[in-house]
Amino acid sequence: MAEPTGQDRTPTVVVSHLDVTYRVLGSGRRGPAAGQGESPRLRRMLARGRPSIGYREIAAVQDVSFVAHHGESIGIIGRNGSGKSTLLRAVAGLIPPTSGRLWVAGEPSLLGVNAVLMNKLSGERNIYIGGEALGLSTQQIRERFDDIVEFSGIGDAVYLPMGTYSSGMGARLRFAISTAAAPDVLMIDEALATGDAEFRQRSAERIAQIREQAGTVFLVSHSNSNIRQICDRVLWMDRGRLIMDGPTEEVMPEYEATQPRRTKASTEPAEPEVAGVERWGGSNRFEAAASATLHSYQAPVEGCFLVSSHRMAHARAAAPVAARLGWPLVWTRPSALPGSAREQLTRLQPGRVVVVGGEEMVRGDTAEKVAEIVDGPVERIGSDDPAQTSAALLRAFPPGDDDRIHVTMPPNDTTALSIGVVAAQHHRALLVADPDQPHPDLLEAVRETAPVTLVLEGGPEDWSPRALEVLADASGRSVSWQAHEGAMLRVARCWGETPPGGRLIVAPINAGLEQLTALAVSGRTGEPLYLVRTDQVPAVIATEIRARRPDSFALVGGVGTVRAEVRAQLGQLLLPEGDGAQPRGEEASATDSSAATKAGPPTAQS
Repeated sequence: MAEPTGQDRTPTVVVSHLDVTYRVLGSGRRGPAAGQGESPRLRRMLARGRPSIGYREIAAVQDVSFVAHHGESIGIIGRNGSGKSTLLRAVAGLIPPTSGRLWVAGEPSLLGVNAVLMNKLSGERNIYIGGEALGLSTQQIRERFDDIVEFSGIGDAVYLPMGTYSSGMGARLRFAISTAAAPDVLMIDEALATGDAEFRQRSAERIAQIREQAGTVFLVSHSNSNIRQICDRVLWMDRGRLIMDGPTEEVMPEYEATQPRRTKASTEPAEPEVAGVERWGGSNRFEAAASATLHSYQAPVEGCFLVSSHRMAHARAAAPVAARLGWPLVWTRPSALPGSAREQLTRLQPGRVVVVGGEEMVRGDTAEKVAEIVDGPVERIGSDDPAQTSAALLRAFPPGDDDRIHVTMPPNDTTALSIGVVAAQHHRALLVADPDQPHPDLLEAVRETAPVTLVLEGGPEDWSPRALEVLADASGRSVSWQAHEGAMLRVARCWGETPPGGRLIVAPINAGLEQLTALAVSGRTGEPLYLVRTDQVPAVIATEIRARRPDSFALVGGVGTVRAEVRAQLGQLLLPEGDGAQPRGEEASATDSSAATKAGPPTAQS
């Protein structure tokens, strides 16, 4: 049984010697077909007072033990009938164990709300019923209603009875409701097989968000690519028994070696080539980040940051430092080093590797694997608290401009990510602070740096009076607010003083891993970074890009993350005015500020 080495890994699910046995009707022996002599025999057995039908037992789960922890994403694999779904239902409390013990922290959610949704009621009513079943208040459901409908993609059908939905529509709505509350333990049984490639990608991104909030995700899937993209740990089941439990990169090859050989097809969707627009992509986000690094850094490099895809506030604080130093970001899972990371470390030959965050972010045995690959020292900076980590980065790597320090809140939304680009462009530090009670270590780091101004994310209503007081006291000067504008516009307007022409780097606004990688690359190459939607280049961003008269683009992210249409639209922007149609898009206020900073007095610009 795989066990983490960190001291702060809080268990969420403990399964000890679990058995689940079904009793089913019938003896298991084939008999005559119905209507062919069974009735007389049945009458004779009843006459003798004997039971007409016997029982037999099926051991669906046998002696399974494991411990799951906060922040883990665990895949459950195996052939049909191996006990995967039964195990999941037992953990969810839907099937009683025959023997053994189960302990689950919080309320487990097996696609959360299936048992309470009613086909005769409308999708709208079911959203409220399902939300209440997940523990949300009516006000919370009302606030998340539009997001649930938009995510599910059912549109006005939300007002029709669920019984009228196709199976795909119903499954998408169930997934959207189930993940609206970010449960402590989320269990998904083949949910990602529903819908088109775009919905599967958005589902994967939603699962990543849940993990960032320290939840635990279980995924049963027959798609090896889904398991590899989402899960950092795998349980391999066969005939009810747990065959192997370990990091994804170790279990999957062993499992696949037992499967029938198939002709290997590319998992990256094909797309037309677009002149002047190069895609740095791959079949998953780790491969896309590795592709961007491959195209931008030559070995050997002075150093690199090993950052975790789990709770990326730590990586968000490190990215401006990486951009300033010209170091790459090498991405890992907490409990396993992806193959793409191994390849990067081998090729880059870094003179120094800085592991960002504590054991919950990158486990000790994962860091030990890095030490086996590189010749230079491997050191750890920070803790599992992003505030402490950002303070440690500030001390270890003083910014070029220490007059202003940018301060963001822990959630990794598009606003916070875009502020990282501003910090990198101006060679400033970025800190992550709790808006209610900033960490003492962070306050001490600010005092040591003595900036003229702390530029805070959001507005005064987003920070407690006490937090504003202690932050202002630590800086000794003043606290101001990030300029109120959309995230994409904020990034686009960072580059006003850079010469026009040359290549631009483009990344999707909602993909934090790709965006932070692109930020580090931009700092290394000096090429401006622009953000776009996953499905379009908004008109206002197209105008900003045209004004720069670029020669070419590098688009960071696979086709599943940023669509082929975006690549085509960027190609149109390379044409002279009038030679091609402008990309479609809404106005700036509608397209760009959906995740912008909340209104507040913009007393200081970036």
